[in-house]
This record gives sequence, structure tokens and C-alpha cells, in this order.
Amino acid sequence: MDTATVIWIIVGVVVVIAIIVVIAIVAARRGREQRERKRREDQQRAEEMRRDAEARAIDARENEAKATRAQADAQQAQVDADRLRQEADQRQAEAQDLRAHSEKQSRHADEIDPTVDTRHGGRHDDTATGAGTADERPAATEARRTDLPPQQGTDDRT
Repeated sequence: MDTATVIWIIVGVVVVIAIIVVIAIVAARRGREQRERKRREDQQRAEEMRRDAEARAIDARENEAKATRAQADAQQAQVDADRLRQEADQRQAEAQDLRAHSEKQSRHADEIDPTVDTRHGGRHDDTATGAGTADERPAATEARRTDLPPQQGTDDRT
């Protein structure tokens, strides 16, 4: 082998090694860039996830506050209902007391009134008012009907 051939072989080997080194450097640089890009994308995605988680935590606290307010409103409504029920019971008792007092006063008035026959449940004596007994009432009513003057507009005269 002559020296020129050996030199060309050595130059060829050096060129191939240089090409391999250049390819390795470019591949390494590209790998670093891809890893860096992936790291930035992952970091952005993580930040978005954190913001979403924070927004959901705020929503959860807001919903809890609304639930607490609704529960307090329900308890207040229950207290109001209990108060109204108590007031209604008190007014019902007052109404019954007034009714009992009124009946007592009416009975007392019946006892004082000489025209009331208290033997028959405190009813006015019909003889004092001129109505008579139950048997006499229809006859008295009939007698009053015949005593009435003719009604206007019922004359047959035209």
C-alpha cells in the first residue's frame, strides 16, 4: 500500500469520524431541545392544573358557604314557624277565653232578663214576644198572611 492510499484512508476515516461527531452533536442538541420543550409544556400544563384546582377549591368554599347560609336560613325559617305556631296557639287560647267569657256573659244576661226562660237552655220565652208556642206559631203566621194588604202589581185590574 502506498502512502498516498494510507493518507486517503486516514483522511476518509477522519472525515467519517467528523461526520459521526457532527451527527452525534446535532442529535444531542436536538434531544436537549426536545427535552427542554417537553419540560416547558409539562410546566405549563402543571400551572394550568394548579389554577384549575385553585378555582375548584374556591368554588367548593363558595358552595360550602352557600350551603351554610341555606342551613341558617332553614333554621331561621323553623324558628319563625315555631314562633308563628306559638302565636297562633296563644291567639286561639285568647279566642276561646273570649268566647267562654261571651257565653258566660250571655248566660248571665239571660239569668237577669225576666223574658228569658232559663229552664229551656236560655231561650227567650215565646209568649213574651207574642209568638206563642210551637203549635200556635203556624196559625199566627197564617193569620198574619191573610191580614196583609195585596201586593202591588198583582191586581188583575188593567
